[in-house]
Amino acid sequence: MSSVAELVLALAARPRDVDGRSFVIALDGHSAAGKSTLGGKLTKEMKAAVIAVDDFYRDEPEDVRLSYDAALGVRRYFDWERMVREAILPLRAGVAARYRPFDWQAGHGLGDVVTIEPASVVIVEGVYSARPELRPLLDVAVLVQAPADSRLRRRRERHDAHEWEARWDRAERLYFTTVSPPDSFDFVVSGIEQ
Repeated sequence: MSSVAELVLALAARPRDVDGRSFVIALDGHSAAGKSTLGGKLTKEMKAAVIAVDDFYRDEPEDVRLSYDAALGVRRYFDWERMVREAILPLRAGVAARYRPFDWQAGHGLGDVVTIEPASVVIVEGVYSARPELRPLLDVAVLVQAPADSRLRRRRERHDAHEWEARWDRAERLYFTTVSPPDSFDFVVSGIEQ
């Protein structure tokens, strides 16, 4: 079992006043830092339920997205309000989550309904997952870090759109410097080797 999983299990086992609800952990970090890889390992080790922030990419016309500056991108790229309503709150309460994820293949619209069964540990995985608006719903916020050159290489390997790199990077830099800086997280871990 990884040290992060051991830590999360130890924290989840501590007595706390949570009314029997699930323990919620955010895995946040820059694009291609290793959040999904770590989330996958933790899911296997802890039998956790996972909410992918990417499923809640906001379905808007591309020209609207292109008009966003970094600050508006941080607020609008992902529909975190819908994620709270349709996924975090139900799973936190021990109820299955049902929602329609963004259709990444089509590049627009929402896909078929997915169901995530409840678990004692819920992982919210993706950039912006520890945003201040979500903090009251989280038990632990983990920042997954990786060197910028490694993240760029990984993004290119998975064929992220080059025209979005600068725009996306500006929004992430703003988020991790002013909205959710590293010292606001409970833990910081390396994601590349996960």
